[in-house]
Formats: sequence, C-alpha cells, structure tokens
Amino acid sequence: MSSLLLSLSSKPSLRKLALRCQTLRMFSASTTNPYLLHRASEESQLTEFVMFDPAKEEYSSIVDKPLPKYLFKSRLVGSSHGWGVYLSSPDSIVISDYPSSSKSNPKIIPLPPRPNVIGSQTELVSGVAISSSPEEEDCIIAVKYTGRPVSIYTPGRAHKGFLLAMSTGLFDYFEQSKLMYSKRDQRFYMPSSGGHHLWSWGGLSGTTPQYHELKFHNLPQLSQTELQLLDSCYRTHELVESSSGQRFLVKWYVESPAMKYLAFSCGGTKRFMVFREEEDMNMSYTEDIGDLCIFLGNNEPFCVTASSFPGLKPNSIYFLGEGYGEGYGVYDIATITPRSFTPKSTPGFCSGQIVLPYWIPPVQCLSS
Repeated sequence: MSSLLLSLSSKPSLRKLALRCQTLRMFSASTTNPYLLHRASEESQLTEFVMFDPAKEEYSSIVDKPLPKYLFKSRLVGSSHGWGVYLSSPDSIVISDYPSSSKSNPKIIPLPPRPNVIGSQTELVSGVAISSSPEEEDCIIAVKYTGRPVSIYTPGRAHKGFLLAMSTGLFDYFEQSKLMYSKRDQRFYMPSSGGHHLWSWGGLSGTTPQYHELKFHNLPQLSQTELQLLDSCYRTHELVESSSGQRFLVKWYVESPAMKYLAFSCGGTKRFMVFREEEDMNMSYTEDIGDLCIFLGNNEPFCVTASSFPGLKPNSIYFLGEGYGEGYGVYDIATITPRSFTPKSTPGFCSGQIVLPYWIPPVQCLSS
C-alpha cells in the first residue's frame, strides 16, 4: 500500500486524480428534475424567474437574479442544455448559462456577429443546438436563422465560426426548422417543414451538409373527420434522440385558438404523431416509446427516462409553446390525449403572457 502511495505521489497527474477522487467521496450526487423556466418580470437590473416542476406540477421556486450587464437590452431566442442564446442590436449574439446556472457569476460567451445574408432575417431564430458544453474546447454551436443561413460557432477554437448557407432551391423547406445534435452520430440534424426530409452536417469545417429522404411505415388509420381536423392544423416537426441513441420524429398538430397566451392550458394542441427511426431512415409510427418522455418547446428537444424522475408520466410528451397557441401540457401517446397542467397554486402574473419559456434538462449537482 505504501509503495502505491509513493508511486502516486511521484506522478503529478496520478496524484491529482487521486486527490480528485478523494474529494468527490465527500459529496453526494443528485440530479435535478427537468423543469420549465421562464421570466416573469423585470425591474431595473433584477429579473424574476419562475421554475415549474412537471413531475409534481408545482412551482419549485421563484427567484430574483441580477441581470448581467452584458445582457442588458438583449432577448433570449432559444436554448440548448440549459444554455441560452441572446440577441441584441445591431448584430450581437452571445450564449450564456444565465439564468439556469446556480452560480452567482453566470458564464457569458460572445460569438461572432450575426451574418448578413440577403433574404434572411437574422433577428429571428428557429433553432439552436449545442454539441457539448460551450466551456469545452471542441464545442460546436449551431444556430438556425429564419431563411437560408445556419451559423456555426466554435468559441473554443482559433477560428470562431463560419456560415452554412442553403441553396435557394432548398432553404424554403427548412426556413423555420429546428436543430438537434445527435451524440450517437456526432451530427447536427434538422427536419424539413413537410417532415419528409432531414438536413444533416457532421461538424467538420469544409464539409458539405447532406440531405436524407425519410420513408414512413405503419401509418395510423384515421377517420375522415380526423383527417379533416389534422389538415386544418398548423404542423411542426421535431427530431429527438434518447440517451441510448434511439431517435424519434414527432409531428405536432396545432389548431390555433383565438387567444394564444393561455398560461397553463394545453391550448390548441390537438395531436402528436411519433415515428421511431429504424434502419436507413425508415420511420415507423408508434404509440409506445416505453419508459421515455419527450420535452418540446423553445429549446433543443430532449428525452428523459420517466422512472428516473418520479412523477413524470412514461410514454408521454411534455410540451409548451405560444407562437401558434400550442399551450402547455402533457400528451399521453397511448391514449392520444393532451392534458393541461394543473399546478396546485398559480402566481398572479401567470394569467398573462409568459416570456419565452423553455425546458431545462436534468442537471447533476454535487452536495456535501
């Protein structure tokens, strides 16, 4: 034993590893539930945020957090893995772990200026995806603006970013699409507006994005009334991947209500259709995703295992959105039924507009 300790002490890297392991034993790891975060109000330099726990269907806390000076007059346009993307005039873009971080000094990482591309609106963002923590050197951040450009940012590298502009003949099909990063493939993906094709890119500068045609099988049998309802709905498509690498394409059908800001009502969401990816881009309709639940909103889509978070409903989709009156709620995939959240108490401001809410995925914390 003494010889082992002597050996460790003679090698700096091994000694540091041993000390690190000893330190970790003093802490216990816990994982937060996925939760909904949104800004409730803003006065001067103090911003009030609300956290909603979907497993308990209750507000977990209401916190006042100082707004970092760098984010004054900026607006949140999307999030991925708890990191928010903020835009400000005229072409500034930054990424920050504010407000989801529990740290008193949130990280703020400036990115290269937004692109100036004819026919595109870089003040509007439809999707954001991140390959890993922006604090890691090999992190890649993809931001899909309305129109042709997908901006790629590499804040940890000497070359901070570049632009992937779609051809004029194709970008109409991806104009408002959302991005997703696949850890299994180490590629970025984006479904087309019709849901029949995928755009993908492998993360290497100088490489060309690929386009994939999806083939659908085992389609559900719908009545004429159901078909008419779905034809009248606004439809979006989202691609999501589980921690095991299983992917699903989700079709989201919304009948826009007269009043779009519906607080915790399930609003105009009428139906979801879930397709499980099989080999060679074959997509098979399913009403059973097992112990998984999917989270969709103003964030990169993600999955969690329901049994790991007591209170979450397996085989369900937790959704939020206000752009087309989607509403807030949970959808039972097996029974094809959306349900509004029913929080035990509701802060007074929730009867009005909620400002860009999004889901924060589970985070592992260490406590002494």
